[in-house]
Amino acid sequence: MDEIEDIRFVGGFARAGSVTPEEYVDAKPDPISAFGSHIAQHMNEDHMESTIAMIADQIPGLVVSEAVITSVDSLGMYVKVSRTPRASDQPQQFKLRLPFPKQANNRKDVKDIIVEMTRSAAAVGSGDN
Repeated sequence: MDEIEDIRFVGGFARAGSVTPEEYVDAKPDPISAFGSHIAQHMNEDHMESTIAMIADQIPGLVVSEAVITSVDSLGMYVKVSRTPRASDQPQQFKLRLPFPKQANNRKDVKDIIVEMTRSAAAVGSGDN
């Protein structure tokens, strides 16, 4: 097998796609992938309340009791959240995407963006906005 003929991705329920062989060959790794897990771990261990605040700011009306960042890339974060809906006593868990307001290209960008998002959430929470 010397040439790529066809590429398909199957990522679970309702998550599938394909790329051309040219797109595959030209693709570059996400610049944040090398250290995104370290950012997630730090945020989960030391700043979960900030993650919860960012979710509340980005998705008004969604109240979560726990927010665990599962991955970070140059465009945002995947977060596993827990909540108990008002009309139920059964807790729910699901993942959501928390996008960054702009693309991050390095570790400093990610830190600056998360600080910006956290401050924005705090301002909304305190009524300063």
